[in-house]
Amino acid sequence: PQVAKEEVEFQMAKIVPGTYSISDFGRFINDFQAFDAEGNNMEVERISTNRWLIKHAKVLNKITYLVHDTFDDFEGYGENIVFEPGGTNIEAERNVFVINPFGFIGYLDGLKFKAYELSVLHRPQINAASALEKTVLNDTIDLFKARDFNFLADGPIMYCKPDISTKKLANAEVMVSVFSPNGLLSSKTVLNHISDLMEAQSQYLGGKLPVDRYAYLIYLMDGSSLSGSMGALEHSYSSLYILPEAGIAQLGETIRDVAAHEFFHIVTPLNIHSREIGNFNYINPRMSKHLWLYEGCTEYAAMHVQAKYGLYTDEDFLDGIAEKIEVSNQFPKDVSFTEMSRRILEDDFQDMYVNVYYKGALIGMCLDLYLLKYSVGKYDLQDLMNNLSEKYGPTVSFEDDGLFDEIEQLTFPEVGNFLRTYVEGNKELPLQQCLSWAGVDYQTNITIEEFTLGNIPLSLGDEQRLKITDVDNLNEFGKAMGYQKDDQIFSIRGKEVDITNAQEIFENYGEGLEVGDMIKMTVLRKKNNKIKKVKLKAKAIKIEKTGLDKIEFNENPTDEQITIRNAWLNP
Repeated sequence: PQVAKEEVEFQMAKIVPGTYSISDFGRFINDFQAFDAEGNNMEVERISTNRWLIKHAKVLNKITYLVHDTFDDFEGYGENIVFEPGGTNIEAERNVFVINPFGFIGYLDGLKFKAYELSVLHRPQINAASALEKTVLNDTIDLFKARDFNFLADGPIMYCKPDISTKKLANAEVMVSVFSPNGLLSSKTVLNHISDLMEAQSQYLGGKLPVDRYAYLIYLMDGSSLSGSMGALEHSYSSLYILPEAGIAQLGETIRDVAAHEFFHIVTPLNIHSREIGNFNYINPRMSKHLWLYEGCTEYAAMHVQAKYGLYTDEDFLDGIAEKIEVSNQFPKDVSFTEMSRRILEDDFQDMYVNVYYKGALIGMCLDLYLLKYSVGKYDLQDLMNNLSEKYGPTVSFEDDGLFDEIEQLTFPEVGNFLRTYVEGNKELPLQQCLSWAGVDYQTNITIEEFTLGNIPLSLGDEQRLKITDVDNLNEFGKAMGYQKDDQIFSIRGKEVDITNAQEIFENYGEGLEVGDMIKMTVLRKKNNKIKKVKLKAKAIKIEKTGLDKIEFNENPTDEQITIRNAWLNP
């Protein structure tokens, strides 16, 4: 658009919503040039990693630049690796392109809320999947429209050989697009696998979804990722998944669990968000205090819906809650969750972020039980979310400091007190009390004995294998086994291990074992620049694990507890 000022900044995103970490997408840009209408080069000064100052901007007509993708290392990338679902991928030789628009496209400062039209020229044998509005002009040109930069940045696009399946769900059209380089997974298989989950989520949200379309974009890697991680990133109308390539038997549960979480982001932050998110500052972001709401309540809903609609048992649900408690106990307990959220980009708080999926989910559970307790089973967390969605919606933001007062006015004084004491304050969550309202007994500091693999931290290595990241804290068994840093686990007790079956093998590791039995493992170890198989062995030992939590249903609940339990866990 026409620029009214003599100078204007072109900006690339430093950070994007949903990532809660600094990405600095400007570092992937080079050969930046600006031109007037006659094609003359204009004076440009790069003033920081993500900002270019364009002089005499009133005659600005065109900007061009080249972009590195974030999936592959290159000189100048540095150690700040972008988590793949929040990045970009250019694979011309395989005809696949993963486009998070914020990694390719910037904006002129002050004009971020102007409408965008994105034209993409592509080879005719590939097609685009996205939740963005798309017009196919011909077999090589697509046009995407967005009301502003925020909306464009929120709409990932995946170009590849078409493998797309769709389904009508309530009032929405749901799309699944899959890139599987070796054909191990199809979009139809994924859609069939998550259909019952999507139906349950639709019912959980009242039978009508707050969006008219939704896209699952799934890119499968047949090698290791640069970050060593896998996962997904939520968007308002879609979610982008980067996972190791495997079939539905191996990836099915991972896709279901991740999809359950990401889909619920259509509620928050799409329909419930603070001004900090509604008017997000991509260069100097001010973070919201309410990660407990955006991520915590979303994670809780992803678990709760599966229990409430019979996709797994109530006992499985309680086991999941116990796991959340166990992991959350590893983080500092005397930290205000709103303070941590507001300062999440600071070094002292960055490492606490993952706790939003653990303690954040527990906050969601406690809030749900508070609402059920004080409404005698007539009003729950989903009712609260619906009320907040009706008041705000996609285009209206709440004030960060006023949310707890707003919730209290909609519900009960006790709920407001809970949020101020345990979320804004730094007191430990009243888990035993909340669970007892539903006739659930919660015991702490249980001690068990279990077989150990040696206390080895793992990450994703080559060819979907698991790599030992360090050996500084090996226990007695780990030292006897002789692990070395960067060993990749090839097999355990005769069973080959990769990312697709590791959880099952680890969970069943102790079956049939006796203390003193010989454990044999094979690792891949680099020696003289060659990868060799190395056989390791040590005698099985058990170690004590203390501080564990046990959650189970009370067999003789009161009438009041039965009322709340039924409202909590039954449709």
